[in-house]
Amino acid sequence: MNEQFDPATGERIQENAEAPQPYFYQTSEPPSGIQPDGKKKKGWIFAVIAVIVIVAAGAVFAAVKSGFFSSDSAKVVAAITNTVNDTDYMTSSLKFGSLFVSDELTFSFESEAQGYGMEFQFLYGKVQKQVLGSMDVPDFTTVDFQAELTEEQLRVLVPAVSDYVFTYDYTKPKSSFMQENFGYRLDTLDEMLQTLYSAKRDTEFNSDLVKTIIEEGQKLEFEKADAEEFEVDGQDRKCKGISTTITRDCIQNIMDELETVYQESWSTAYGYYGYYIEDYFDEMEEYLDEMEDFEVTFFIYQNKLACIRIEEDGEEAELRFLGGNTRMQNMQLLFDGEEMLRIEGENVESTEVKKLFVEGEETASLEYDQKNGDLDITMDGGRTVLSGNVFLDKDIFNASIDKTMVDGQFIDAKWGMSIKKGASFEKIEGTEFNLSQAAQQDMEELLEELNLL
Repeated sequence: MNEQFDPATGERIQENAEAPQPYFYQTSEPPSGIQPDGKKKKGWIFAVIAVIVIVAAGAVFAAVKSGFFSSDSAKVVAAITNTVNDTDYMTSSLKFGSLFVSDELTFSFESEAQGYGMEFQFLYGKVQKQVLGSMDVPDFTTVDFQAELTEEQLRVLVPAVSDYVFTYDYTKPKSSFMQENFGYRLDTLDEMLQTLYSAKRDTEFNSDLVKTIIEEGQKLEFEKADAEEFEVDGQDRKCKGISTTITRDCIQNIMDELETVYQESWSTAYGYYGYYIEDYFDEMEEYLDEMEDFEVTFFIYQNKLACIRIEEDGEEAELRFLGGNTRMQNMQLLFDGEEMLRIEGENVESTEVKKLFVEGEETASLEYDQKNGDLDITMDGGRTVLSGNVFLDKDIFNASIDKTMVDGQFIDAKWGMSIKKGASFEKIEGTEFNLSQAAQQDMEELLEELNLL
């Protein structure tokens, strides 16, 4: 049986015991400005908007594959698709999803702060995964390492520590010494490594989730609703309405499948902090117990969304698409007619400018130059600033932050990342030391050699 230990206290967590809470949650009062009742439910409705869009997205696939939907549902599908595809400069630069269909992929990350630096490369292929890294510690040394994960084995080389290539067979039985001393930890490690390697299994679970979304989408019944006027591109436009009902069971089935994906595919990788993710599922379950069916109306103008209205148990939320250079350039979120969020955008030559307002107050602004990828984000009245670059060019995506200000003070920190098709794997060579098969004498000799005994 796998056992869990509290990383803060080192004590064993008993089965069925309540998950320990992180110290920063240990407070008897809610954060300032957040009330536990009224706005809590409004925040939940806002979160469900995303789920409704997912359900509608499932309908897109089903409509194309089966022709199941009526003309009314086809109009909704087309409006959603046309609205999402009508992207602005910044959104277009983030469309790097096509890179992930490559058989080989390289993800690079580097950061520098107060003299400390590190660089990592994650190389992905069908039969092997590698991590190559370097950490620069001031007044100490530079530590380089290589790690490789194959279908059966983990291989690690850290020259600053040892010339050995340490290996670990995560699919085979371990030596009696390793089992007696690290049994339950090895079980957890084995499961985590299998999860990290088995991309095929993750795909299968994700396919189950997509299948569930499609099945729920096929249950939706659409019908015409009364036309209404909404502001689009600065003018009041008469928009046709099409409505449907999202049932509590529909949301429940999707959340159940999402939780299954997490438990069977991701929970081991999250480790101790998986308790907090499970808490989120528990919290959503409480919301679903109190939830009524949703009436959802899509208002459409020129084959794009003008508004999505969600009504549940006497409350109403509206996500309005006010248009501009793109239909989503200016948007507004209202609850019971009261504005909660607003996005204002405009294009100034090659630069896109956006501002975010929360309950009427500007909280953040963004400027993005599509020609060179320069990005500036300002929050907290100018006391928080991020400046960097985001750029997508065919087979490579780059993002970096080279200036950071927090609470009016500049921070000595930079970071950058890139995703590109292709991978140049390195050969990890050296005398091997198999940790999973080591006997007690082997481990003692190793520790003596490393001057740890």
